[in-house]
Amino acid sequence: MVVKIGIKRMKDLKIKSIKSVGKKEVYDITVKDVHHYVLENGVVTHNTAVTYSSNQIFVIGKAQEKEGTEIAGYKFTINIEKSRFVREKAKLPFTVLYETGIQKWSSLFDLAIEYGSIVKINQGWYSTVDMETGEINESKRRAKDIETDDKFFKKLISDPVFKKFIESKFKMNQNGVIPNDDVDEEEE
Repeated sequence: MVVKIGIKRMKDLKIKSIKSVGKKEVYDITVKDVHHYVLENGVVTHNTAVTYSSNQIFVIGKAQEKEGTEIAGYKFTINIEKSRFVREKAKLPFTVLYETGIQKWSSLFDLAIEYGSIVKINQGWYSTVDMETGEINESKRRAKDIETDDKFFKKLISDPVFKKFIESKFKMNQNGVIPNDDVDEEEE
């Protein structure tokens, strides 16, 4: 496939046409200690390794979850490095405790803080917010107590504004990278 690009300035980059040239052998060039370099005719290449050919790359990190000095489980975070289905650079945290397994609402706790339905009062203490009135609940609770509050989270996930917030945070653009009307396809 040959892609012709019309460019005056980098921000004006537009594809003028795409022409199929059949199957061609391609190479993934990697150079030790150099992340990119210039080939003939000013073509710039970049080391890609397995990243280029992958559809999904998720990196999972973990941290200990403790009760006092004892390890009670782990908090995992899935970092979306590359994806065709979820917005890249998204982070999806979840907690797994030895006694009870995956915590039902643990991913939503961090999202609820970002959304504003949970506020941090002071170190280690949180309160919930009534999103209809904006009032902060006067009772202070630990994160582990809110993370098991089925009533709070069931109400949160039924909130249409919260649903839109989650969509905007994780959903890929429906139109793709390049809108179809910007590309003129040429027949061979």
